[in-house]
Amino acid sequence: MTHIQISSKLFMAVCLISGALFFLCCTPSAVADDENHHYKKRSKDIGTVFKHAKNEEINEATGQAAAWMLAAANITVLLSLLSRGARYADLPAQINDRIKRFNQLQKKFLLPVHYVLNPLALGMAFIHFMSATSACKASGLPEWGLALMALIAGIGIMVKFKVFPKSLRKSTYRIHTNPIPITLLLIILLIGHAVVD
Repeated sequence: MTHIQISSKLFMAVCLISGALFFLCCTPSAVADDENHHYKKRSKDIGTVFKHAKNEEINEATGQAAAWMLAAANITVLLSLLSRGARYADLPAQINDRIKRFNQLQKKFLLPVHYVLNPLALGMAFIHFMSATSACKASGLPEWGLALMALIAGIGIMVKFKVFPKSLRKSTYRIHTNPIPITLLLIILLIGHAVVD
């Protein structure tokens, strides 16, 4: 089975899960019985409680899904950074050569996952953000986190498909692979979720 087949099956599975979560997010609460006004009022109150609980569950589920997808998509980035850092350690040439070969091998298998899961993680993060808009009013950090995530993913997509002119490709690749934006994103997300929670 080729990497493209694996990536397309993974893409389809995540799309189906995302679609199901999006459907749950948009499903309206049940309408109360029209026969009794008192019953309607109580049903409406109970419905509001259930709807709030359901939104909380969807918010939690989409947030967890986005976080796990983001982590899985960027394992290759972490391994690349660790192998890059190993160059500065005083290691024997044989170990450095093994680390370099391991890094090339992991990129071969994990970069297709990176390309597929990061845009899906961004989509899931958007659904998560939309299901938590009332909670997000406490801070502007969730918007900044989502915007930065979209920017990093957007630059990555443009680098992958060589959208930029040749003269700019090297500098945009450096921006996308620089550890500072992803570190800043993680800090914003952690602080933002701490403030909202």
